[in-house]
Amino acid sequence: MNTKKFYPSIVITVVISYLLIKVVDSYQYFFGVFNLLLSILTPFVIAFILAYIFTPIVNFLEYKLKIKRIFSLLITYGFLILLLGSFVVFTAPIIISSIADIVSQFPLYVDKTQAFFIEFGNSLKNVDPSTLKDVGNKIMGAMPEISNLLVGYIGQIFNTTFSISKFIVQFVLAFIICFYIILEKESFFEFYKKVLYIILGKKYARLTLDVGNTLNSNIGKYFTGKMLDSFIVGVISAIGLYFLKSKYALLFGTLIGFMNLIPYFGPVIGMTPVVIINLFYNPSVALFSLAYLLLVQQVEVAVIEPKIVGGQLGLSPFLTILAVSVGGGFFGIPGMILSVPIMGVIKIYLTKFIELKHKDMQL
Repeated sequence: MNTKKFYPSIVITVVISYLLIKVVDSYQYFFGVFNLLLSILTPFVIAFILAYIFTPIVNFLEYKLKIKRIFSLLITYGFLILLLGSFVVFTAPIIISSIADIVSQFPLYVDKTQAFFIEFGNSLKNVDPSTLKDVGNKIMGAMPEISNLLVGYIGQIFNTTFSISKFIVQFVLAFIICFYIILEKESFFEFYKKVLYIILGKKYARLTLDVGNTLNSNIGKYFTGKMLDSFIVGVISAIGLYFLKSKYALLFGTLIGFMNLIPYFGPVIGMTPVVIINLFYNPSVALFSLAYLLLVQQVEVAVIEPKIVGGQLGLSPFLTILAVSVGGGFFGIPGMILSVPIMGVIKIYLTKFIELKHKDMQL
């Protein structure tokens, strides 16, 4: 009589495999759930980022000037509303007008570009006609793809418009959440610690708290320093472009300041439209603007950033570019900005781990 053995591990493996297959088949549903969850959590993520920015100001008012926390928060928020109001009244109309003017002038830019290529083509009359024909055929063959790309960009602009409206709502909600995070940060942290000890146990809870404290310190110092650094760069750039008679100096200065938050790639992205737009009006202004902005970036890298930010958390250029590329690939511009301090924390603990293992091998 043959006895049949029952292997629970085989049944578990089959069940898990079946569930994984169903997950892969329904990946769109799970991605939709993930995007919905991410959308719900976005105001909380923004609130924690804002808390990093506002906490030093609130702490200064509370501990240095002996103002109660609730009043320190109200003063900070009042100053911020005044700052945003001033920006909307004095700066935003100029920036919006500049953007509208660039859009209205776009046909002119296209005509000038076509004229340049026609003139360039006339200068190539001595070139073999068959070669020019091949180049022309390739360009004409690429036109449908370019057209489809432009249509895609137009659709993306509409999607971005609705996303901006959604982001404004999330940003307002984040300000409210941030207010209560800072107001009750001690009780919030105590609750967070208790939950960690219950879920992870003493050993891993302590490790998580240690990583969290390191991450908190790195993000706080880096992000606030980088914002001040980028603000200075934006102001200096706008003033210089204005005196160089650059078109849309305020718009470009604001763009350069914002893009400066992104290491390595940001300054290049910020400079590019300055040079391209000014080329259509005055090539010499475009050249001088490029030279000036390169000089500003050198001063920023050599003087401003080390004093304010503190040397990029000790990251090498390779690790910084890697962090920005990965962060931007997954989370866009916010990921590019926050990836550097996160990479700094990863480097700290990875270095500790490697040194500890190296000592164990030597013993």
